[in-house]
Amino acid sequence: MINSVIKALSNSRSKFFKVFNILSENKISAQDIELIEQILVETDIGYDVTTDIIEIIKKGANNSSDLKSNIKLHLVTMLNSHQELKIKEEKTVIVVVGVNGSGKTTTAAKLAKFYSRVGKKVTLVAADTYRAAAVEQLKIWSERVGCRFIFNQNSTEPASVVFNGLESAIAKDDDLVIVDTAGRLHTSNNLMQELAKINRVIENRFPQFTKISLITIDASLGQNSLVQAREFGNICNIDCAVLTKLDGTAKGGIVFPLYDKLKIPVNFVGVGEGFDDLREFNPIKYVDGIIDNA
Repeated sequence: MINSVIKALSNSRSKFFKVFNILSENKISAQDIELIEQILVETDIGYDVTTDIIEIIKKGANNSSDLKSNIKLHLVTMLNSHQELKIKEEKTVIVVVGVNGSGKTTTAAKLAKFYSRVGKKVTLVAADTYRAAAVEQLKIWSERVGCRFIFNQNSTEPASVVFNGLESAIAKDDDLVIVDTAGRLHTSNNLMQELAKINRVIENRFPQFTKISLITIDASLGQNSLVQAREFGNICNIDCAVLTKLDGTAKGGIVFPLYDKLKIPVNFVGVGEGFDDLREFNPIKYVDGIIDNA
C-alpha cells in the first residue's frame, strides 16, 4: 500500500532529486538558489512554502548534510494537524464535489469499496443528473462493491435524488451514504447554487446524518486547485479532500498549500485508475515519498 504511494510520487520526487543534487555542491551560488526556487515551484508546493525552504537552505548553506532532514522536518510539521477521516457509528453522508474531470464518480465508487471493506453498509447515490454515463458507471461499480445504488430516472433535480437516497438509506438502516454530484466549475453560479441546495436538504431534512463535504482535487492542476477549493468552500464547508491522478504529475506538492492556505486536509490519494487504487493519506509517508531517495 505504501509502495504504491511512493511510486505515484516518483515525478514529484524527481524534482526534489534535482534540488538535492544542487545542494550537494560545495558552494551554493545565488544562481543555484534561483534554479532551486524554479524547480520547487514546479512541484506546486506554493510560493510561501518555497520561500520557507529557500530560507532553510540559506541558513544551512554551510552544512548541506542537514538540509534534507531540515526540509523534511519542515514539511512534516506543516501537516502535523492532520486527522484521519473517521466514519463513526452515527449515520454519515459524504457529498463528493469537484470540477469536471477531477475523478468524482471514480472516487465515490472507490470510497464505497473502502468503507464496505471495513464493515459499513453503504448506499451510493447518483446525483449527477446531467451525465448518463456517470450514472451507468456508478451503477456498475455499486454491483461490483455489493452496495445499494439509488438513482431517480424520472427526476432531473439532484436535490430530489439525494432526498430519495437518504430516505432509502434510513429505511434500509444503512450506515453510510456516498453522493456523487455533477462536475461543475466554480464560476457556474447556477450549478453552485444547486450544490448549495443539496447541502440544505441534507442539513435541514436529515439532521440524523453527519454530513461530510469531500472535494476531489486533480493533482495535475496544481495551484488552480486552490482557487477551485476556495470557491467550493464558499458554498459548502469543505471538510476534506481526495488528491486524484497523483501518479501522472510532478505536482504532488499541492497538498501543502491546501493545508497552509485553506486548512483542508487530504484524507485519501488516488494512485491509479484501478478500482483499488485509493490510499489513505499518511503525512509522514507522503513526505517520505517526496524526499527520501531524492
